[in-house]
Order: sequence, then C-alpha cells, then structure tokens
Amino acid sequence: HTPSGCIGAPPEHPRARRMRPPNTVRTAQRLASVLLLSVCVAFTPHQPAASRSIGSSRNLHSHKCARATRHQCAQYIRMVASEKVESSPAAADVDTKSMGEAYLELKYTELASIKPSSSWALAWANFKRQLQSGLEQAAEKVGIQKNDELKPPYCLGLVLSNEAVSEAERKREEAGGRIDAHPVSRTLYDIGCLFLDNLFEGRPIQRFWFLETVARIPYFSYTTMLHLYESFGWWRAPELRKVHNAEEWNELHHLLILEALGGNLAWSDRFLAYHAAIVYYWCLLAVYLCSPRIAYQFMELLESHAVDTYGTFVRMNRARLKALPPPTIAVNYYTSSDLYLFDDFQMRTPGTRRPPCDSLLDVFQNICEDEGEHVKTMRACQEYAVQGTPVVSPHKEQATEPTPMTASEKRKLWQSWAAAVNEANCVLEDGDDL
Repeated sequence: HTPSGCIGAPPEHPRARRMRPPNTVRTAQRLASVLLLSVCVAFTPHQPAASRSIGSSRNLHSHKCARATRHQCAQYIRMVASEKVESSPAAADVDTKSMGEAYLELKYTELASIKPSSSWALAWANFKRQLQSGLEQAAEKVGIQKNDELKPPYCLGLVLSNEAVSEAERKREEAGGRIDAHPVSRTLYDIGCLFLDNLFEGRPIQRFWFLETVARIPYFSYTTMLHLYESFGWWRAPELRKVHNAEEWNELHHLLILEALGGNLAWSDRFLAYHAAIVYYWCLLAVYLCSPRIAYQFMELLESHAVDTYGTFVRMNRARLKALPPPTIAVNYYTSSDLYLFDDFQMRTPGTRRPPCDSLLDVFQNICEDEGEHVKTMRACQEYAVQGTPVVSPHKEQATEPTPMTASEKRKLWQSWAAAVNEANCVLEDGDDL
C-alpha cells in the first residue's frame, strides 16, 4: 500500500533528503505544531477520569481498525480505477461487504450523544469543536498537518461535470420539464447554481452534502408555518404536516449517508452550509407567509436540480459506484422493516417501492429517485395551494372509510349495547322482573 492515498505516490527523489528547509524554518514549523496541538488539547471536550483510559484504548483500537480498512478500501479503489479487479489476485483479499467500515458513520453520534442542555452550553461545546476543526483545516492548508487521503471522500475518486449537469437540465426543460417559476425565484435559483458550480468544482460529495443540508430546511419552514396557522386558529392541515415530516426524515438520511462518505469533513463547508441554511429558513418563512405556492415552487426548482445532478453523477461514475459497498446507514434506511415514513412522502401506493441497496450505485440511484418523488410532492402541494386539492398521506388514501349509518341503524345499535350493559351490571333480587 502507498501511504499517500488512493492513486499512489511518486517515488522519492534520491536528493530529497538533502533538499530540506533551513533550520529556522524547521524550528518555526515545530513551534507552530506544538502551539496547534496545545490549542486542540485545550478545546477537546472533557472526559471523566474513570472512563478516560478505557475510552482512549477503545477509540485507538477503532481508529486502527478503521485505518486498516481504509487501506484495503484504497487498494480496492485503485484496482477499480485501473479496471484490474477481476484479474488482480489482491482482489480476492478484499471483502466488499466489510468495506463499509471505511466510511465515517460514527460522526453523527458525537452530536446525538450530547444530552439536552441550555442553548449557551450547547453553543459553547459546538464552538470548541468547530474551532478545533478549523485549526486542523488551517494546519493542513499551510502544510503543518498532513491530510489523511485514505479517508472518504478523498479515496473514492468520484467526479462530476458542471457542464454535464447543465446539459441534463437543458434536455429536461426542452422535453417539457421546465418549471414556470416566479422571476425572482428563477433568478435566485440561477445564482445559487452558479455559486455551487464554482465553490464545489471537483468535489461532488461535498457538494451533495451542502445541497442536502439546505434541502431539509424548507420542510422545517413549512411545518413551522403550519404550526403557526393552527395555533392562531386560522387553518389546520395535519395530513400536510405529516407529509412534510416524512419528507424531512428522508432528506435527513440523505444527509447522514453523505456524512458517512465524508461530505462534511471541511470546517469551511460546514460553516457555509449551516449559515446558508439559517438564512434560507427565515427567507422561506417570509415567502410562505405571503404565498405558499411560490414557496413550494422554489423547492420544486431545487429538487429538480437535484434529480439532474444525481442522475449525471450516477452516469459518470457507474462502474466505480457499483464496485463500492453501501454505507451501513443507507442499508438500514432502505431495507428496514419500518418503512412507514419512507412511503409517506411518495405519491404512490405504500409498499410498491422497495429499492435494493447492495452497492454505492444503488444508494445514489435511490437518492435520485427520492428526489424525483419530492418533485411530485411539491407539485401536488402547489395544486393544493391553488385548487384546494388536499395533500394527504398515501396510507390514508389506502385506508377504507367506514360506511355511513342511518339514524335508525344507530338507534338500534345503541339499544343493543345498552341492553348488554344492563344485563351485565344489574343484580336481580327476589321478585324482580326484567
């Protein structure tokens, strides 16, 4: 294995050992490293003394196991890139089912394990985590700290072309799939696409993570407004709120999948995504307050763009995605026995869509199809806002409504029930007659 990552490192030049920086530069680098390490230790969350030794050894063991698997993953991906998987004898040593260990799926538990606390306590804990991550990223930028190229998404070697995405969007619109959005919505959408194309050039997994972080926000905004309307007594739509909750649950798992693939490793990406999400949330609240139809229409624009982007990504990386295993979070979500919420956001009969999840190709195809279902739901929500056609859970549509009873039938049923209660509870004495 080459220690520098997935694509191999060039051989060291014979004179490389003599081409070292002056002593002054090396001393400055060492001092900066010591300072960075001190700051990172100072801002590391405190661990109880009783569990520190046990926890440290367990984490070290897990890190070694994960790193060994990343080496295995890197070797396998290099064989995939060179199309030598079938002929290489090393491929027999690669267990693709266990390669999911190379993904970063334990990151989410860092937040999930924090107990509910005050806002300032949570904010301070998050500030320390983000500061440590930001310093580490800065150290990598200036060369003080070496980037681990065996971690996803660096070792995956996945690509995405902005031109191909634009071409897919153009073909969809020419085929009749253009969305007649409000001019302001269309302008903001075009600016957002241009921003993504330039900021995440050559980084498809990070781009998808940013999109999924922002894609969850509209459902938070919609649910907030529905709660507001119901609290004021203006309007009540529990079924619509239920559908939005199911949509957010689906987008959450897209986000977790991309976090497992390393989409949120960079502090700068997280900083940008979180702040963009907050701004987007409040803007959508204002839009929904004035026009729910436009709020749903703008989300249809974003979901359609997601379909084009994921579809292009699958076409450009099909062979490599097919050779890679799915993250555990994806397998648990798409093959779980409890898929009630998975059915609830789709405009189809519950139980009719049960996608496979045997490879990373299946995962991204499933995400692409999910985004297509979100597009259909957003169109239905716009019809609800214009024509009054309710959007309800598919489970409710499938349920059979009870047959209405006439007044005489209700009276007869009441009499039989009353007679049964009297017979069970009454105590007869001598001489009494029913």
